[in-house]
Amino acid sequence: MLLEQLGPTFVKLGQMLALRPDYLPLPYAHALMRLHAHVQPFDGTVAEKIVETELGKPLSTLFADFEHEPFASASLSQVHRATLFDGRVVAVKVQRPEVADLVARDLALLRWVARKFDAHVSRSIGFVPTDAVDELATYTTRELDFRREAAVSEEIRRNAGSDHHVVVPAVHRTLSTARVLVTDFIDGLEPAPEADLARAGINPDEVLNAGARWMIRQFFTDGVFHADPHPGNILFLPGDRLCLLDFGMFGRLDYRQRRRMGLMLLALVSGDFNAVGTQLLRVCTLRPGADPRGFRDGVAEIVEEWYRGDSGMTAAQLLLRDLALGASYGIVFPRDLMLLCRAMVTLESTVRIVRPELELAALLRPVLPELRNALLPSPSSVRSMWKEERIDFLGLALDLPDMLLEAADKLGQGSLLDQVPAAPRRKPSRGWVPVAAGLVAGGVITRTVLTAQKR
Repeated sequence: MLLEQLGPTFVKLGQMLALRPDYLPLPYAHALMRLHAHVQPFDGTVAEKIVETELGKPLSTLFADFEHEPFASASLSQVHRATLFDGRVVAVKVQRPEVADLVARDLALLRWVARKFDAHVSRSIGFVPTDAVDELATYTTRELDFRREAAVSEEIRRNAGSDHHVVVPAVHRTLSTARVLVTDFIDGLEPAPEADLARAGINPDEVLNAGARWMIRQFFTDGVFHADPHPGNILFLPGDRLCLLDFGMFGRLDYRQRRRMGLMLLALVSGDFNAVGTQLLRVCTLRPGADPRGFRDGVAEIVEEWYRGDSGMTAAQLLLRDLALGASYGIVFPRDLMLLCRAMVTLESTVRIVRPELELAALLRPVLPELRNALLPSPSSVRSMWKEERIDFLGLALDLPDMLLEAADKLGQGSLLDQVPAAPRRKPSRGWVPVAAGLVAGGVITRTVLTAQKR
């Protein structure tokens, strides 16, 4: 309540902290996930003036009709229904007046407070407060630019392709700016108990399975995903279709992160206790003095307890608890991984409105074959890896001759051997084997990538 009263920047602060169970005790992070900031709308006349200023034309020349009263309102914006001259109904998202200046002032205040914390208590709280404020600034500034949201919405719409179970509202680019976003208006049902959906002609099993397949594809194939699938951002449509709205909060995972998190999820659902921690460690960074072995053992214990059914946790809650455990062992996870876990927790909460007994793990089991296929090498995944990592591959290819000459020179001088403790001489050394194997493997990968790129 206090954060809501302090205004939009502090609402975003609470939402960011809800993503970071390594910053706050887990119960506080869970509580802050309910912070959606349903705030009073601002005057519709002001919204109309903002639209006219942003688009440089009178409202009457932009829309055949524009509803004065908004139908939705949040901390940074509100949404009005309008009609284009061709009869299409659209949703017009308008940024709150002067909210960017207010956020800038609040961030300056938070940075001042964070510097005080850095100087006195940063060691006792396990993270750097100024880093947290910088993360908040990035997170909030990104949401204030509706052009970025429009681009992500269009990207996810393209990724959905011909999937007739999936609907992403089309963006009207010529009517959109940094402060105004116009999309198709989608009329549907918000998540409701399965009996209510059935009465409306929607098959709960079909729409839930379609949603699970779509989220798996976003997380582990496409790499860009909706990070806040709460009930207000999801609609169920006739034909057992699912619509996602509001892409202001989104996450991205690169190829390596997608692969590791996919393997982690497979290990989790199959009960491979040790593999869960191992895969998580491969996408994190370690603070000085970190204890990765202790973290892996702690995760294995938590996962085993969950798998036996003793913990009372859902799979999504388990993931957050694992990430929270990292703070105790000096393990730092990337922000987009936190967003992925938050998306899973939020998705699970939304699903349980439809079917209270359904957990994320049970929902995902039928689509695990699709996850396995997504993790297997394929021409498309190789092309994706090449697209994301091509500069590193080319840099390695260019640097490799010099690196080999330098290594050979150091081996000839004995300088490399001087840095390694002598091992007992049991049999002739085969130290060239891993080097040769690495070169062969690198050559095969490079050839495969180049072939895929040509295709």
